Amino acid sequence: MLEWLTVSENNKKIFFEMKAIWSAVQHAGSPVGPIKIENALLEINNKIDQSLPKNRRVSFFTYNKKWIAYAAAVVFLIMLPLTYLINDKHNISSHEAYVTTNSNDIKTIILSDGTKVWLNSKTSLTYPEKFTGERREVILDGEAFFEVTKDATHPFIVKTSSFRVKVLGTSFNINSYKDSFLANTVLESGKIQLQTTEGQNLITLRPGQQAIYTPGTKDLEVRNVAVNEYTSWRYGLVSMSNVTIQDIVKSLEETYKISIQIDSVHLRNHRYNFTYKKDEGAEEAIRMLQYMTGLNCKVK
Repeated sequence: MLEWLTVSENNKKIFFEMKAIWSAVQHAGSPVGPIKIENALLEINNKIDQSLPKNRRVSFFTYNKKWIAYAAAVVFLIMLPLTYLINDKHNISSHEAYVTTNSNDIKTIILSDGTKVWLNSKTSLTYPEKFTGERREVILDGEAFFEVTKDATHPFIVKTSSFRVKVLGTSFNINSYKDSFLANTVLESGKIQLQTTEGQNLITLRPGQQAIYTPGTKDLEVRNVAVNEYTSWRYGLVSMSNVTIQDIVKSLEETYKISIQIDSVHLRNHRYNFTYKKDEGAEEAIRMLQYMTGLNCKVK
């Protein structure tokens, strides 16, 4: 799979499309019918099959369909934390000491130690041209995902207006805007220490945990979360877990600046997992929503 993904940009695009489809049909609240699952798997297999060289193609549906469903689930679950392996490295000029992104674009930079950083919209990162001294320090205002190069002798420190995060080598997300009354960090892998702005240790997080900190009251909440929901933005995806139809509609309306009318009274108690890719546009997201729920939507 990884070999196929690195062949072309189109293969990467197909992967993310299929990832979004798979997430969309794995909703809670009401079971997905076997026909829908079979059709979704058939679409996935056909797209991959069409993209492979003829001598590498295989008829997936010659195998037991129940086995395929489990296998497909395992493949996609395994691929989620590995998606960073297939993204190209976009270096920024080594003379840049301050980076900001004010649009909806996601900017990727690589620091002098090899640490990779994704910046979300309205985010700034200040960092040295080259790390020197005992610590590697950067200053963040906004939201960013870090894949820190491991160096036990030189801890990596992310400073924000709300707290500090100290790491050795790990991947995690930080959301800390200066004008926000709270901030949070989510750990994907490794280990991080959450500290006050003065450097006092607050807590050490384990993978899959989120820490929500309110600097004004010094309240700290730690909870287990679906990490992908908080980190998939760096691939242009919006992922939601265990949400209502109204939550999904609100997200689509805010993302695409549209108004959606939907008759969802009989689904008000249902919960869903829903993922869509921003640059695919509102029509594609609405199509996925209709496919998942069976409802008719109108966009104004």
